[in-house]
Amino acid sequence: MADIHSSSSMSISTTNTLRLSVSDGYPEEYRLLELTPEILAQLDRPNNNDATIEDEKSLLIRGREADIAALIDTEDRAYKMVTAHTSNNLYLFTRAEEQQGSQDDSSGTTAAVDILLRASLNQTFELQKTQPQIHTRVLEVLGWDRRGPFRGTEFEQTADHLDAEQSDNDIHMADGSKDASRHEQNPTRISDGLLKRHVQAGDRTLHRVLAEIPAFREARSGNWRILDPGYCMDLLRLVLATQVEKEWSPDALDANDVYQALQSDADGDLLVYEVVEAVLARFGRQIQTSPPVYAIDSMRVAKYLAEQIFAVEDMRSWPVSEFLSALRATMPPQLHKGIADDIEKWSSLSIPSSVVRDLAYATTPIDAHLLYSANGISYYLTYLAPLFRSTLPSEPRVRMQKLFDVKSRWSRLELQPYLEDLVDVDRDMLEGGDSKTLETVNKTIDAWLIKFCRGVKSPGGQTVYSSRLK
Repeated sequence: MADIHSSSSMSISTTNTLRLSVSDGYPEEYRLLELTPEILAQLDRPNNNDATIEDEKSLLIRGREADIAALIDTEDRAYKMVTAHTSNNLYLFTRAEEQQGSQDDSSGTTAAVDILLRASLNQTFELQKTQPQIHTRVLEVLGWDRRGPFRGTEFEQTADHLDAEQSDNDIHMADGSKDASRHEQNPTRISDGLLKRHVQAGDRTLHRVLAEIPAFREARSGNWRILDPGYCMDLLRLVLATQVEKEWSPDALDANDVYQALQSDADGDLLVYEVVEAVLARFGRQIQTSPPVYAIDSMRVAKYLAEQIFAVEDMRSWPVSEFLSALRATMPPQLHKGIADDIEKWSSLSIPSSVVRDLAYATTPIDAHLLYSANGISYYLTYLAPLFRSTLPSEPRVRMQKLFDVKSRWSRLELQPYLEDLVDVDRDMLEGGDSKTLETVNKTIDAWLIKFCRGVKSPGGQTVYSSRLK
């Protein structure tokens, strides 16, 4: 215990005694978090009339113990929480209640203030803005569902058995509660809460990735379930066949009408409305929310099929002509118009602008220097080497290093699709070709190229980049 005295020069003097002591739990677990001006502005912003303080001003921290934690701000932006050490110690105190002493002969008053030392800190969390790359992680968590991907209601007869088995396997503690950690390590169902605990992203980002996979949310339980790729495409073909039969426009498919039409033709098979809408959302763009109406996007269908072609063949390289034949064979006939039928357009120079732009890059069995010649290499000598952007690291420097580990030289055109998702812009505006958004993306990527790469002009006039990273 230490006493520190201070007094005022007023006519009636007051003497304060600060009594310092260490808390029973010292050192307690405290962490300092450095908030950016952007986040502070969000927290200071007035609430909407219809929202509570918790709705408007919640900062979330998500991530597994093995991860660098991520902070999610009120606008769904993500920040890595990086530990920064300082050269000085910061001591954290709390103040106890003042205790008034008795008045002495000089009309002074003595006050004693107890101050407790709670913690001593020499580090803080700094925030670094990041674009979460969570596709692989979400797939991993969804894979914990022991029922496997959803393939239709006729394959769901084991669900009740799994529910009973899970109940039997729950470990009961002495107080009668169940061991929640055991359940999370071997879950039967993937709840919204479980996903949020294990995925470092905000709700809007997480739900966008779930729609891209695709996964659907079960109506009764609210749990998430991944869709089997084969079943997903079979259901899409049924949707498109119904669209032709009913003479509906593929640019305005009402999810309720589609479900009712499919259910009436299902021959006793029970379809799930949430699955039908998940398929429409995966392969279309929502143009109306109530009732939900979707426009089928042929490029989304083609890209999904391209991913499946690479995955089914163990991510091998494909000659362009062979790959296009496989893609056309699986593509619904009425959507062929949405992909390039002219094979001549699939030279090495056009790959970064094609449907596989962030799924594969161009290689050749002949001289690789010719890839960067003025005319590139024609389709019959061009191969597609699969490299999914969704599997790459989310930090620009680390991703750049990974790309140059894959191959030593890249053109600006080739790098663009593998870097643009890291720029903090609206994704829908980027996909829609908004000029200001594209300008922001290009300036950011140019800055990364200057920082991390060396550029050399090729004989064909293209600037070819190699890594300056070690």
